[in-house]
Amino acid sequence: MKAILFGLCLFALASANGLVETKLATLGGNIGSNCDPSLTTYSVTAFLVTPWPPTKNVYLNLNMTGTVSQAVTFQEMDIFVTFNGVNFYQETVKESGTYKAGQTATVIFKVFLPGIAPNGKYGVITKIKDTAGAYLNCWQVAFSLS
Repeated sequence: MKAILFGLCLFALASANGLVETKLATLGGNIGSNCDPSLTTYSVTAFLVTPWPPTKNVYLNLNMTGTVSQAVTFQEMDIFVTFNGVNFYQETVKESGTYKAGQTATVIFKVFLPGIAPNGKYGVITKIKDTAGAYLNCWQVAFSLS
């Protein structure tokens, strides 16, 4: 399990302006959308976030499942977070797993939303990298805290 703890830096961004320009699709329990259709090595088929909608003082459990289109080994996942359209947090977490073309791969991780998180629009973008450092996918989720 991966855990991302948004620290006090969230508080400093409370007055930031802007809009998250990602679209939120909620279809059959799936949350989010593909943010780079040119990345097809790992095609996300399900992305579940619980609890939904997110609230403060909870861990969001994120479960990303997809199919790989060619033999690949996962090495890490880059996570990018925006607040009211401003990039403010990035973390890289180790991943593992070697897959053959057509296999299903599932990545499970957590994001903590502290009580001090300011109200506003948030975006979380996840990108899996292989051992050569190439991105395999891009998935985005947008939500608001109030």
